[in-house]
Amino acid sequence: MIYNWPWFRIVILANRNPMGITSEPTWPGSEIRMRQLRGQDLKQAFSAATGCLEEYRDIVNALNVFPVPDGDTGTNMLLTMRRAVQSAAEDCPDGQQYSVATVSSALAQGAFLGARGNSGVILSQFFKGFSDALTGKDSLSSTDLAQAFRLASLAAYNSVGEPVEGTMLTVIRVASEAMQEGNDNVLGLWETAFLASQDALDKTPQQMPLLREAGVVDAGGLGMVVLIGGALQSFATKNAVLADMPALARFQRSGNGNGQFTPGFLEATLEQEWGFCTQFIISAKDLDPDAVRVHYQETALSTVVVGDGENIRVHVHVEDTGPALAYAETLGAVSEISIEDMDEQNRDFAGGHRTPPQEELSLALLPVVVGQGLTELFLVSGCAAVIDGGQSMNPSVQQILDAAQAAGARDTILLPNNPNVVLAAEQAAAAEPSIHVVATKSIPQGVAALFTFNPEGTWEDNAAAMTSVMVDVSSVEVTQAVRNACINGTDVAKGQFLALLDGDLASAAESPEAALRGALEAAGPSPDAIVTIYHGEDTPASDARSVAQEIDRDFPGIQVDVVEGGQPNYHYLASIE
Repeated sequence: MIYNWPWFRIVILANRNPMGITSEPTWPGSEIRMRQLRGQDLKQAFSAATGCLEEYRDIVNALNVFPVPDGDTGTNMLLTMRRAVQSAAEDCPDGQQYSVATVSSALAQGAFLGARGNSGVILSQFFKGFSDALTGKDSLSSTDLAQAFRLASLAAYNSVGEPVEGTMLTVIRVASEAMQEGNDNVLGLWETAFLASQDALDKTPQQMPLLREAGVVDAGGLGMVVLIGGALQSFATKNAVLADMPALARFQRSGNGNGQFTPGFLEATLEQEWGFCTQFIISAKDLDPDAVRVHYQETALSTVVVGDGENIRVHVHVEDTGPALAYAETLGAVSEISIEDMDEQNRDFAGGHRTPPQEELSLALLPVVVGQGLTELFLVSGCAAVIDGGQSMNPSVQQILDAAQAAGARDTILLPNNPNVVLAAEQAAAAEPSIHVVATKSIPQGVAALFTFNPEGTWEDNAAAMTSVMVDVSSVEVTQAVRNACINGTDVAKGQFLALLDGDLASAAESPEAALRGALEAAGPSPDAIVTIYHGEDTPASDARSVAQEIDRDFPGIQVDVVEGGQPNYHYLASIE
């Protein structure tokens, strides 16, 4: 079966696939090497990492108990990263080549200006050290990468008045130390950092009693793991190395295991006085960051000071903001002042984490889905959650079991929505009797099953109804060939678009829209049929609407709906009912 999946060029799922092509399998991660990164690679990597952090922001926020339990670490790190990648996009626009020195400098400058909170300021210093190591470098080798992480770790530690282990500082340092052992493969070294950072994060509750008491890992540490993994995942798109990002969900349930802080811990935080979170930038000539840091170490509850001889960013926790600002004004112009009442933030945080009494959910529906639009469709239509996965990213049995447990229902109906996921789903069901599989093999079948779901009914009745409607749905998948081939007597040229109708080749054409139309013609829908088109992440909505209008015109009587699926790899998915 010929697919344009991101992790390798030609994918054969077995020695003989359903279309009769015989070949040796090619597996992700085999013989993959990358010796250097260009500036554009670096920019894209941290842009992708920012996208991953956006997905994990709420999880990171929910873990936030140090230095103040106010639930904003994920947001602060995300805002810092957004400013960093915005700076890189402005200084190094697409369409031109830039050195890694130029890109990393732009990232560091943006992170400095956009830094929010302790975690954001420390993150900005990670980028400063990273950039310092790449000064004058055109491209980044594995040796350069190890040095960049080493200086990033030093800069992060130096930014904090009194560094504390068991925080994001520890995660950065352990990742850096693991990289110093050497590896001439940049991807291999980045993967080493990703694995080491997870190990370090696992151990943060052992290093900090506050985390152990709260039953969580360090929030900023998880943010760093997500960023390192997100960057690795961006390289994997082209080079067949996958960062197992879904596995990071285990950190959400670390410690006490139920995602909630203990009442005793919350009450203790409310009894403590936290003061005011005060942030600003001092601008002048001949500033001395070390002297400023020493001053605030002596006068503030918590201190992070970074910058150079012209601009210094200060983030302190103080009981009285007046003296902190007055001292800054004696040094130069003070700008971007932000003052927040941490006691009020803590009260909001504690109130939001008290566990409300909950009734046990009788029945949950749990689909395997990839793509933002499809995910939203399943969630708003009554699913308890979704398992991220699909054709090129099959979830493991353990991930399925974890997701079912997190749903918290007495019984869970699982929709695999892909033939490659059915076996893992059935293995999960064999291990956990409360899981019941309705073996949907495509998104259209899954959607049909979704719309028959009755949360008030028994799992047996629901499974029977879902199985019944599946047989009335035909599924179309449109993707792109990556080599010349002859499939079931049909010649397919590299670059052509293929339309599969219920898994069999139905048409090959020069555009995804033409391939989709060819599949519909092969299906021969009845005049009262309903056709739903889900356009993928790389397909403009305008193209989807245009082909829908053509289908509506050429097939009188049928109803055509267009939905933004956002799925990767497939330009279009379509159901015919």
